[in-house]
Amino acid sequence: MTLMYFVSPLPQCFLLLMADAKSTLALVELTNAFVLAEAVVLFAAYRFVRKYTNNGILQKASLHDLGYIFGGYAVGLMSDAVFIYLNYITYHQTQTPNNQIIERSLFDHHQLMVGLFIINMVIITPIVEELFFRGMVFSLFFNSKQAWIKIILSALLFSSEHDSNTIFGFLMYAFSGIVLGFVYWKSGKLQNSIALHAVINLVAVLAIFSII
Repeated sequence: MTLMYFVSPLPQCFLLLMADAKSTLALVELTNAFVLAEAVVLFAAYRFVRKYTNNGILQKASLHDLGYIFGGYAVGLMSDAVFIYLNYITYHQTQTPNNQIIERSLFDHHQLMVGLFIINMVIITPIVEELFFRGMVFSLFFNSKQAWIKIILSALLFSSEHDSNTIFGFLMYAFSGIVLGFVYWKSGKLQNSIALHAVINLVAVLAIFSII
């Protein structure tokens, strides 16, 4: 699990290197490295969760699942607003370093890099991070009666992997992790926390493009 914590962000490093690529060959090589790294991380996380979780990763969906997804998004949206405000009035910071990296990656870069970055943000990252932070953490630590400890632990690990340099920035990601963990715990379906995570990232990307 420790290895996965440090390896899971690796594919995004290949995307960021594309910004400095000087040739088409370099772009092709970095794209291949990105695809291979993502495939390895996805496979490793999937195999682990499939082996140790009691529930299948994909289960039959219902209307209740939409309630968890969009209810979780509404709660997360309100908490983000609070932490962003506190971050601004305390540290005069309007964005976390993590969001600044995302924004820079969507501005004035090669179209291939931007396209892959969007795919990574909206599809791959939600799957990998939910497999790891919810699926793996919930399976490895504590027993079934200690759900809130699992949720808080997974949220702290989740926040620690997102760049933040203020306490409110850290707490913003941690609270998002709590919401994702709660959705997974209450619904019993990892697909719901993946879908919620994807919605959060999709809206963030669309918000960035709306100001370009």
